[in-house]
Amino acid sequence: MWDRLQPVFTGDRLKSVPRFLTAMKPERILVRGTNWLGDAVMTTPALERLRASFPEARITLLATPLTAGLFEDSPFLDDIIEYRRRDEGVKAFFATVRLIRDRRFDLAVLFQNAFEAALLAWLGGTRLRIGFAEQGRSLLLTHKLHRGDRHRNRHQIHDYLDIVAECERVCLGSGFKPAVEQPLPSLVAGRAQRMAAGNLLRCYGLDAAKPVVALNAGATNSRAKCWPAENFAALAERLITKLNAQVVLIGGAAELDYAERVVWRMKKNGIVNLAGKTSLAELIGLLAECDLLVSNDTGPAHVAAALGTPTLTIFGPTNEFETSPTGRHAELIRAPGIECARCMHRDCPIDHRCMTRIAPEDVLARARQLLNQHSEQY
Repeated sequence: MWDRLQPVFTGDRLKSVPRFLTAMKPERILVRGTNWLGDAVMTTPALERLRASFPEARITLLATPLTAGLFEDSPFLDDIIEYRRRDEGVKAFFATVRLIRDRRFDLAVLFQNAFEAALLAWLGGTRLRIGFAEQGRSLLLTHKLHRGDRHRNRHQIHDYLDIVAECERVCLGSGFKPAVEQPLPSLVAGRAQRMAAGNLLRCYGLDAAKPVVALNAGATNSRAKCWPAENFAALAERLITKLNAQVVLIGGAAELDYAERVVWRMKKNGIVNLAGKTSLAELIGLLAECDLLVSNDTGPAHVAAALGTPTLTIFGPTNEFETSPTGRHAELIRAPGIECARCMHRDCPIDHRCMTRIAPEDVLARARQLLNQHSEQY
């Protein structure tokens, strides 16, 4: 028995596991994707690395309907399974277990940190199950990674790359050599997505010859992340009057209220409110077609940045070192000298100073710079 055990590095410590769980080249790989739009975008460098490391494997993504559409044309995946747990409850869970078991996956790459993600792979009989040992799921994993101080203020993109690196080490025996620069997420809007967005903009009478600026005034899971509606309204008016821009409000159905508050506070007409009116395909196409997005720290900011669209993200209670949208034309703005910044509260317990002290004129100045840079390139 003992000659079948070998030491395996599992994050911050050594552990012995049976040799039959290592040094295998997986033919069928299951990736449990993340549930939030921004997190899903941040997994794209890891998916690219996974495809490069296992070019002959069939890679299947298990994702929610919210995020599955991001990967419809992904060159890194062979198949996508929609996991409708929220809509169908426990029925979807057991149906997915049966599906995983039927497909006989060799390796489960668990980007999602939930207990349920590991339980699905374990009940589905996946031989190797690799992810972070969190939420009490340690015993369900064959190979575990552990977070430590080195993860603090490190971008979340590297967490997903760490999981793929462990897959490489376990299955191929190769060490992971991190890039000198942080890899950038990458998305490409398909022709159908761009056409859908173009049709939508024409429906609302937008002029292709004038710059289009999208504003994302909401945040699904945190009121503290929201720049005040009156500031977004003031910014929209300045974009229209000073930069001759066409302004479009975006957001999901849950964020419609934020968008309506912006419209109510505007003194002039001229803004198009598309919040709650776009499919994911239309949103992707719209973010690819627009000249600039100004957004709270939410999923659409990550999508726009990954598409290469100039993106300005307003930060307050969240930590930009760990979750900022990244791209060649992505920038952020935050108020200086706020002692309680990056508190991670979902509701501010005091006066929301990290957001209220960012003035519309400051955001306008940065927006002007990004628009000028964009127009010079095209």
